[in-house]
Formats: sequence, C-alpha cells, structure tokens
Amino acid sequence: MGGGHGTDKDRLWTVLKINIVVFIAEILSGYSSGILSMTTDGFHVMIHVFASIIALVSEYEFLKIRPDKIKLWSAGINIALFFPLAYLIFFEASRRLQNSPAVSPGFIYFLVAIFGLAANIYTVVILKPKKHEHNSKNKNIFILYIHMIIDTVGSVIVLIGAVEIIRTGNYSIDPISSFILAGLIVLAAIMMSWELIHGHSH
Repeated sequence: MGGGHGTDKDRLWTVLKINIVVFIAEILSGYSSGILSMTTDGFHVMIHVFASIIALVSEYEFLKIRPDKIKLWSAGINIALFFPLAYLIFFEASRRLQNSPAVSPGFIYFLVAIFGLAANIYTVVILKPKKHEHNSKNKNIFILYIHMIIDTVGSVIVLIGAVEIIRTGNYSIDPISSFILAGLIVLAAIMMSWELIHGHSH
C-alpha cells in the first residue's frame, strides 16, 4: 500500500486529495446528524488540507521564496489556525454539555466515520518515512505524518463515541468526545509548530 507513490510530490498530492474528500464527507455528515464530534473532526481535517498544501508548496520553487522561509511562516499560520479552532470547539462543546441535544448516528454517519478512519490509516502508510528518508529535506512530510497519526486517533474517538451514544443513550458523550478532539488539535498544533521551528533553526 503506497508503493505507487514514489516521490514526495506524488505522496503529498495523494494525501491532499484524500483529505479534501474526507473533509467534505465529514462536514456534511456532521451537519446532517447534528453530532458535534464529527463536525469537529471535519474541521480538523480542513487543517490537514492546509498542512498538506504547505508541505506540497515546499516541494516547489514558489515565487522564489526559500523553502525554509515557507516552513517558518507555516509554523506561525498553523498556530494562528489551530488554537482558535480548538477554542471554538471547546466553547461549543461546553455549551452542549450543559444541555446535550438528542442525536442519533445512522448508517451514513458510520459509513463516513469508517471511511475517515480508513483514509487516515492509508495516509499514515503513504507518509510513513522509509529507512532512507529519515533525513529527508522536506521535514513537512514527517510533520504531516505525525499529524495524520493524531487524527487517526481522533477518528477512533468519533466512532467509539457514536457507538456509546447508541448503546447508552447518553447524549453528553458527544460534547465530551469533542473536548478530547479539541485537545488533540492543540497537541497537533504544538507538535507541528515545534517541528517546523526546530527544523528551521537547524
């Protein structure tokens, strides 16, 4: 799996396309079901799209800007996007925790959730560094790889949360799951930004 993605550009283009499809599917599923955790994961995937574009841009000569400059700027942009998103999710989850609306994840919801999990696993396999790539000139690929691992955990949380809602009828599981996802977004932001800045300093 991933054997047909020989170059960094091929791998990043594939990841970008997958993330765009997952983003659209999860946002639509979250909106139609009213489940916050799915919408949260959808917006998290939106950040993946942005991170994929950054990694891809650093593979090209972009307006004659040095790749190290692109990486440094992207660190600041990541911080600017991730933390406000996590705050908005935390705020909405807090509101819903006080009065959790009734939700009922159906077949389409689980189909999208499983698709999102499978897509995340596939992108992790594509991006996994090979032995000869540990010193890859594009550190953004490794950063995106770490981010996709974190989001795979998020996809598992989305699935488990929906199963527990059906099993227990406890609708507060949805905002609680969203709190966890917001925490994962903050963790991803810190890790990606640190790696980008650390890589630039070297």
